[in-house]
Amino acid sequence: MNIRRVTFLWFVLAAPTAGVPAEPAPFDGAIRELGRAWLANNDGVGLSVGVYENGQRHFYNFGATQIDGNKTPTKDTIYEIGPVAKTMAGQLLARAIVEGRATANDEVTKYLEEPYPNLENGGEPVRLLHLANMTSQLMDNIPDVSQVRTVPGELLTTTRMRVFERYTRREFLRQLHMVKPRRPPGADPWHSNVASMLLGVVLEKLFGEPFETILEREIEKPLRMSSGADPITKLLARGYTSDNAPVPPFAAPMQYASASLRYSTDDLLKYAAWQMVERDASVKLAHQPTWMTPDKRYAVGFYWIIDQSPAGRRLQYSGSTYGFTSVCDLYPEARVAVVLLSNKAADGAQETLRAMSAKIVELVAPGGAVRSQPSSADAPPPVR
Repeated sequence: MNIRRVTFLWFVLAAPTAGVPAEPAPFDGAIRELGRAWLANNDGVGLSVGVYENGQRHFYNFGATQIDGNKTPTKDTIYEIGPVAKTMAGQLLARAIVEGRATANDEVTKYLEEPYPNLENGGEPVRLLHLANMTSQLMDNIPDVSQVRTVPGELLTTTRMRVFERYTRREFLRQLHMVKPRRPPGADPWHSNVASMLLGVVLEKLFGEPFETILEREIEKPLRMSSGADPITKLLARGYTSDNAPVPPFAAPMQYASASLRYSTDDLLKYAAWQMVERDASVKLAHQPTWMTPDKRYAVGFYWIIDQSPAGRRLQYSGSTYGFTSVCDLYPEARVAVVLLSNKAADGAQETLRAMSAKIVELVAPGGAVRSQPSSADAPPPVR
């Protein structure tokens, strides 16, 4: 083990872990009111909130882990984090770039085993940066589950989930030959799960390991997170569609880099706090704007959507799966991070949860108060 690795290992083991405060915080009551109101106004099932501020972690839980039960979620209840997983794929790409394994402007085809002349438009090839800042212009999904027919006795949503779960890397690479950017890559951001799945394939090539192994070594173990690909089954919340129809857990390996990772609020808040602190060079790279609106009010980093708030810079990402909705919100200048996880894909849930997160930050950092620089209580960098 080299000296640099020993030094980081000592830091992680010696630095105090950000803890749950023994005394109630002054904003606890107001956040609980927000949580109860959100659950009622959005016909929610369960909701878990994690807030990191001033070296402390705060957790708030509402509703139930399933409709026909009375078990309230806890900080250890596991939810599908959906598209928030993309920020982890973006983070792994940033790590690969910092380590010299690749450059942001590398053409994607450099890391594929066979030619894909279709991965260009107007003479501009799809580059690694385009995958991470959502400007690849690739279609949203393959396989096309809109063509899936109803199976007797099974919810159509469940049938579509099964298709994704059976989808293999080999089939993805075969169908990728038929995918072409709709516009020259680098144009305005466009939602594409295909781009994230392709980034997952590229990362496996760059690191020479399965995506879940890279994720575990580079993010989960250093931050003492549980496995997002292989969570503890008994801790899983039940997911529900907007019509309150229950759906099975979503376990699609080809979508680990896109939508199918699962974590507790405790786990995801560790990740959010580490991202918010921005000590690691690869985290800083992942947060650099790589695309901006003409008025420069909004930008995109490696998946993170960046704008300004009364509390300073805001980096956020959110999304839904078939039965869950998630938000991850970072405020580096205010030293605040917020995580919200719901076990229902309610209509408009992303928008209302993002609004709730902004209100939480107003309570935690009133008037846009800027916190002091990170202390040893802040999330440590991963062991390298």
